[in-house]
Amino acid sequence: MKKTTIFLLTIFALNSCKPNDEQKTVKVDRKYTITIPSFLTKVSSLNEDASLQYQHAWKEFYIIVIDESKLEMQKALDDNNFNESYSNDIKGYSELVLKNFEQKMSNAHKSTITDTLVNNMPARLLTISGQVSGIDAFYSLGFIQGKERYYQIMAWTASSKEFEYKDKMKQIIYSLKEFKN
Repeated sequence: MKKTTIFLLTIFALNSCKPNDEQKTVKVDRKYTITIPSFLTKVSSLNEDASLQYQHAWKEFYIIVIDESKLEMQKALDDNNFNESYSNDIKGYSELVLKNFEQKMSNAHKSTITDTLVNNMPARLLTISGQVSGIDAFYSLGFIQGKERYYQIMAWTASSKEFEYKDKMKQIIYSLKEFKN
């Protein structure tokens, strides 16, 4: 009886330590879908411009998606006289967003930007680690150029959890699919 109890407790302990790999696909309006870990909960407090916001505060895992029309991007370039510095394509969009993002970080360490395709859409991916509001954080960023929109995907966690979540973050970015109109 004692051996059976120890065996069952061991099995229970091992199962409770197993990572939750279940996924859920979230549809956002008639714009896009994205697949995220099922342990995340929908919130509205991470970024007021985000069309998607999910988190698990205890696991320190957060994700947002900001989508902007190409026309809005062109208007922002025109209104701020940025046409000389930034182009209205995935490169210009990502460079403009990154410049603003990096200004909010201290001790930022940025990976090389990878130009790739995400579901046949031009994309640029990178990671950044640094301090935001005194907290050491790790960010995985994806910029994707859709037919009429740009998508900025930002997943982040505490720096100490980078290696635990880095692959999940990359999977999330590669899962974005734009609806065909």
